[in-house]
Amino acid sequence: MQFKPFPLPSRPLTEITFRAPTVRDSMEYIDIPDYETEKTTTKYLNALQVGELNDSALWTQQDRRTALWWIFVNSRDNAYLTYQYGCGHCNDFHFADVDMSELVENLTVLNVPPVIECVIPVEGERITWKLVPLDGRSAEMLEYMNFQLPQPGEQGYEAALTELRLAELALMTRTDSDPVDYKEAADHRLALINRMELGHEFPALVARIQMMVRDLKHGLDMEVEKNGVRLNLPKQACKATEKGEPPRYTALRAPFRNSEFISRIRSEWMDNNHQ
Repeated sequence: MQFKPFPLPSRPLTEITFRAPTVRDSMEYIDIPDYETEKTTTKYLNALQVGELNDSALWTQQDRRTALWWIFVNSRDNAYLTYQYGCGHCNDFHFADVDMSELVENLTVLNVPPVIECVIPVEGERITWKLVPLDGRSAEMLEYMNFQLPQPGEQGYEAALTELRLAELALMTRTDSDPVDYKEAADHRLALINRMELGHEFPALVARIQMMVRDLKHGLDMEVEKNGVRLNLPKQACKATEKGEPPRYTALRAPFRNSEFISRIRSEWMDNNHQ
């Protein structure tokens, strides 16, 4: 079964046609190592395309997550996921069954190219920077760097975490002097960032990147944070509200885990409960 074309949220004139995942497909993704989630996501999104391949490694992170959601809600009769959350009204834990197909109501697309240009100097020399959202290639690199981090509190943790954040900044930029090779180009930009004056030039670049992320927001309603991506879900009414009391709502925000949206066969589905 094919789904109706999926317009990339960052480039809505580009449409991708996906087919429904099969049992054979799902066997490829039973075990997904933590450090290969993004690599597996690229493999999955490419494998389910119909027609000419549009490499999902080149899509923005928002494109990729929204595409995973698109396949998830279109390939099943029941598109509900259950989330547990702490309620600030009654100080208890509730469960919310969320119809993921309803998230389409807050999906946004860009009506401008997914790039913002600015001029910020490096050691006083004017450099033209192109600021772009993270894509699949950068996500794979950052995921592996994150996997290699020492544990919090261990020697070298803070330095390694700072290197990770600097690499993330470099991967959200482009310059006219970039080498052709993707990793070499990222290293080139990281070297430029390391030369920036800490009190003036570097904060200016960080601020512009943060503005770019805000201004080029697209896809599902998500927030990118230091500890990952949070998906904004429909507000949930407190289940301890007494009859006659006005409803009290909690804004539900849940981690977006790619692996939850990749169709994988599970052995318990085939348990014989009739023996």
